Formats: sequence, structure tokens, C-alpha cells
Amino acid sequence: MSWHEGVRVVFEDARGRYVEALRDIESGEVLLSEKCAAAMVYQNADPPCCSFCLRFLEKDPPEFRCNGCKLECYCSTACKDEARRLYHSSDGECAAFEAGIEAEAIGFEFGDVPERFLLRVLSQAGGWRTPGGPLVVGAGIDRVRMLQAHVPAPDTEERGRLAGISRNTLRLMDESVEDGVRVVDPSGDEPATTSRYGEAELTQLLCSVNCNAHTLYANDRSSLAPVGIAVYLQGSAFNHSCIPSAEFCNVGTSLTVRSLRRVRAGEEITVSYVPTTMNLKERRRCLEGQYKFVCACPRCVAENVSSGLDDAR
Repeated sequence: MSWHEGVRVVFEDARGRYVEALRDIESGEVLLSEKCAAAMVYQNADPPCCSFCLRFLEKDPPEFRCNGCKLECYCSTACKDEARRLYHSSDGECAAFEAGIEAEAIGFEFGDVPERFLLRVLSQAGGWRTPGGPLVVGAGIDRVRMLQAHVPAPDTEERGRLAGISRNTLRLMDESVEDGVRVVDPSGDEPATTSRYGEAELTQLLCSVNCNAHTLYANDRSSLAPVGIAVYLQGSAFNHSCIPSAEFCNVGTSLTVRSLRRVRAGEEITVSYVPTTMNLKERRRCLEGQYKFVCACPRCVAENVSSGLDDAR
């Protein structure tokens, strides 16, 4: 992970984290380079991409596919073996994916997001490898869970829906719904923030992932269609604007944030969480649906006044 020396992350109680320029930043400067905490390629990504490195898959059907769940496809045996070593273990994530496919066949939901991606976060960011095995403190799972997020109030329909996904996730992992997944700190340097990840912790994690996930695109940029999703611990510090001063760009599953224009010292640096080609109504729907806020950037304010959208609502 590498930050530009001319930017800093600021925290304020009233607004949370944001990124600020310490000096004038010119257009095209790299502001952050970061590896993902967790990333996943969609099952029906178009164009088809390697589930590990996001390279375009030329052969149809793919030559290298996970022999277990059949959901993960790779460009080489090297990528297949590395995914297996790092997170897609046969007894852990792969078996949970298989269980999800079986549950889907009898009417349960098992989509890419949030169900499959939550399992990926637990495996890749949390180090979960097998039923009865632990989540590992220091692997990044607690840092993902503590990212700023909108958590629905107790006893609401949305909170109940998310809690249901959390319980089903534990079942897919072949873990106890009552006890959750145990947490260990192999270094012994710091105590675990919780001894178990149960329904409450998984629901918090799910909310954090929903509000901080970013879109992945194919490595060759041959299409602007999303092919996957990822979470970045540092990249999540950038706030949204529909007239952004920087942009996210992924190379494989790694993130690069680059300035789009000159940014003055003391100015907040923003990115757009949605395509800037969307109209006001489309942007609002996406932002409210996933990130749970109404954008009040100058562009939205101006377009709102000219369109009379609030009056129409």
C-alpha cells in the first residue's frame, strides 16, 4: 500500500474519514496504490475473466475451472493454485459455494452479492479455511467490519433481511448459528475484538461491505461492464462526488487512485461511486440503494433545481 506524499487521510466526528490534498496536485498523479482486502469476479462476468487475476479468458468453456464449486474459472494452473492457497480452500470457501448452489436449487438466494461475496470476505480477509477453523485477527477482517457503514435499526425489515443472510452464511460454512465462528490472534500481540463472529458481527460486516465495495473491470479494459467487486481498506477513505477530482482504476484486483484534474492544497479529494454518465435520478437510485445517502454535491444541487425532481417526489 502506498499513499502519495501530498495527501492525507483526515478524520472528523461530524463527517468521518476523508482525503485531503496537502499541496497542489496535478492532473494524472497517482494518489494511492493498494492491494484489495477481498475481491471476487462475478459468476457470469462479461467479458469472462480469470477469477484470480482478471485476465480475459479466451477459451469457452474455460480451460481451468475449480473442480469443486465450478464457479471459479482461471487463466492458468498458477492462478488456480494461488487462489486455492490464499482463500479458495476445498473444505472452506469452495465447499460453502457448493452448499450455496445446492440451497439455491431449492429456493434459497445465493447471488454474487451479497451472499457469495460475504463468504469471500470471510475467507480472503478473514483467513477462514475450514468448518470449525477460526477467523484470524490481523488478516484484515476486523478492519473491514469497522469501516464506516449504514446499519439498519433493530427490528426493521432490512435489519431482519441482513440478519437472515448472516445466519444462512454460517450454515453454508457449516458453522454453528448459535455460536458463530471463533476468532484467534496467532501473534498473541493483541486481544481479539470478539471471541466469536456470530449473527451480529456478520451483519455489521455485511453492512460495511455493502457501503465500501467498489466495482472491478476487466484487465484489458475492453468493456466498461463491471466484472467483479472488491473492498479496499484505504481506498474506502475517499468520499463521493458526482464531479470527482480523482478516479478509481483497478489493475487486476489492485487499486490505483489517480487525480482527474488539478487539486488545490487543502481541498478534499473525491471519487465517484457511480458512473458520472448517469442522470440525476439514476445516480440517486444507485447511491441511496447501496450507500444509503443522498448526494448534495454542486452538480446534484444544480440538476435538482433545474429538473424539479424533489417537487416531483
